Amino acid sequence: MRNCFAISLLFLLCGALNVNAQDSKNPEIVALIHENLHRAGVNTAPYEYHKGPETPVPAGYKPFYISHYGRHGSRSEWTRDNYASLLERWNKPAEDGNLTPEGEAARQRVILLAQLHDGMNGRLTPRGAIEHRQIAARMYKKFPQVFRKGSRKVRALSSVAPRCLVSMAAATSELRALDPRLEMTWDSGEKIMLICSTEDTKDIKQMVLASLEEHKKAHVPDTAAFMARIYKDPSRARQNIGDPVALMQDTFDIAMVSGAFDLDDTLLRIFTEDDLYWYSQRIGMNLYLRQCNSREYGDKRMEPVQLLVDDIISKADAAIATGDCAADLRYGHEYQLLAISSRIGVKGVAERLDTRSCRDWPAVLRTPFACNLQMVLYRGRKGDVLVKFYLNEQEASLITLEGGPYYRWEDVRESILRNDVKYL
Repeated sequence: MRNCFAISLLFLLCGALNVNAQDSKNPEIVALIHENLHRAGVNTAPYEYHKGPETPVPAGYKPFYISHYGRHGSRSEWTRDNYASLLERWNKPAEDGNLTPEGEAARQRVILLAQLHDGMNGRLTPRGAIEHRQIAARMYKKFPQVFRKGSRKVRALSSVAPRCLVSMAAATSELRALDPRLEMTWDSGEKIMLICSTEDTKDIKQMVLASLEEHKKAHVPDTAAFMARIYKDPSRARQNIGDPVALMQDTFDIAMVSGAFDLDDTLLRIFTEDDLYWYSQRIGMNLYLRQCNSREYGDKRMEPVQLLVDDIISKADAAIATGDCAADLRYGHEYQLLAISSRIGVKGVAERLDTRSCRDWPAVLRTPFACNLQMVLYRGRKGDVLVKFYLNEQEASLITLEGGPYYRWEDVRESILRNDVKYL
């Protein structure tokens, strides 16, 4: 009997250890969300520029060409008809006099966000345009030699999505304002979409959905804490709000874009930091598994991004050979930004994680609105070329090559063509 009890106790302890391991949090992500609640939205967090360390350019080398890929800036949410349903669930307790002061403040924020959304899904906000103007201005001021010497040609391509087109317009108009002598060209269309916007396949979506559902079941949000903050009588509120878990998820989906409209975190503060963490982790898992170099799906996801790889390499080769173009700017979506960063081997995105280990991936640092990848080419006195990468304007290294952050273009080119990330 004692042996049976000991064995049972051992199984219980092992189960507890497994749950604790699964429920452990990445301290880095916890700190990031605590510092700024908007970051819990991950790919709906406003762009933040932080000047990072800069490794000095090797002596004798000067920048002459920039290859850029940028996601569109801050946008409205993809809610379709959700605002009407959500407003109804927030208004009923208000009519019943059952909202706390904090609950009423949250309701007013939902009303304001519905007005700002104005029935237009995924519309670039004024902040989104400003993000791209500022990124373009910093690029111009950081690499003046690229734009002021040699060719003044700047080519811009965009996804056909209006938020991307407006982002492209904002960035290029800023460059023209800084230097009216630049020769700008713009293009967009269905064939260009194959360069600026590819997605994962339907089978990948379905397989990842199963992992997300498992995560969702393991981390049920704290409905009691949520309802206690916004309702005077939570039990009475249950009669007219429906499923509180669904209310929390729908409210979070709206709250995520508060920063896109330059609003504060009022609507996010009604959630516990634990709930914000698990919501953000699910978003990060979805992005990584579907778009990055995951062990399960990465090889298949990298295939459609090959056209962008070809575009980057061919235009860089031409810039090296002829000096005909100063910069190639491309505007699209975070899916493509993650895929191309993975395919090239950018540290922080290209690592081959699996369904379990990707939970600790700090997605909020990689995919805010207006996230971007810049590849800068430098020519030496003898004509040799170095290349350096910037992810969200922070210098980045490659996990496929030793050294860095400055690499020989020949080495990077060959590594990309060999598809070295496939063998990590």
